[in-house]
Amino acid sequence: MELRNLFTFLKVVETGSFSKAAEQLLYSQSTVTVQIQQLEEELHVHLFDRIGKKVFVTDKGWELHTYAQQIADLAQKISCIGNEGQELYGELRIVSIDSLMVAVLPDILLEYHKRYPKVDLVVKSADSMAEIDYMLSHNEADFGFLFLEKQGQKDLYSAFSHKERIVFSAPPTHPLAAKRNISMDEIAKEKLIVSNKHASFTEILSIHAKSLTYEISPTFDIWNATGAMMMVKRGGGIGLIPYYLIADAVKSGELCVLDVPEMNLTVWVQALYHQHKAVTPQMKAFFSLLQEIYPAI
Repeated sequence: MELRNLFTFLKVVETGSFSKAAEQLLYSQSTVTVQIQQLEEELHVHLFDRIGKKVFVTDKGWELHTYAQQIADLAQKISCIGNEGQELYGELRIVSIDSLMVAVLPDILLEYHKRYPKVDLVVKSADSMAEIDYMLSHNEADFGFLFLEKQGQKDLYSAFSHKERIVFSAPPTHPLAAKRNISMDEIAKEKLIVSNKHASFTEILSIHAKSLTYEISPTFDIWNATGAMMMVKRGGGIGLIPYYLIADAVKSGELCVLDVPEMNLTVWVQALYHQHKAVTPQMKAFFSLLQEIYPAI
């Protein structure tokens, strides 16, 4: 079996197109077609359904994709034998929750690029754990950077985890800003701003609120972390926001953390990768960097 045929197959799955795969691989489209046909003939299965101008991966195609990706990951590791301690190169693909992409990743990415300038960094955003899980299971990203209520996730390995607070925040001019021991009953009467209510920390809030018999419902559900923070700064309501996102605003006096002792919300910021994904030198370097500098960011 020709490895290049497997790599071409992976590229067709990734791009969803024979022509796009050919363009990225610098092949002619006929070459890509022949390689896929050779693979199908060798395996005695159809890997793609060709309907009109679109191609769809068959069940057998997805089965092959799992094994082909493992082979590609191993090939990458083999290519790095003897390069230990030498300059890294290649590509690192990250999928991140919006708030971490805004508040945490930029400093890490800049430091990573400073240390490994020949590694191309590709960062994609996602709105939910389901989206990240899909991208990792289909090898559309090497690892995910996100937060969850608990450490780890089914079928995913955690390379890094750090506990973070989720807080209620408001401008210093808000009537509750100077008050101590704010009750959840008082919070429930305020306009609440969240960043994507489907994210885990709002689910945690809902569970806690129900246990306290308070019904909490966001007035503004802003599917952008920066947008949610700006709404809070402009007095649109109280924000339920990860502390890392507002840390600089709190230090500068633009926002404050409200004292709500009934709520102790925490999440785990994590770097997760699929259990069948081989950890490349590029990934390993990033995980080491996270362990080194994240708490100080």
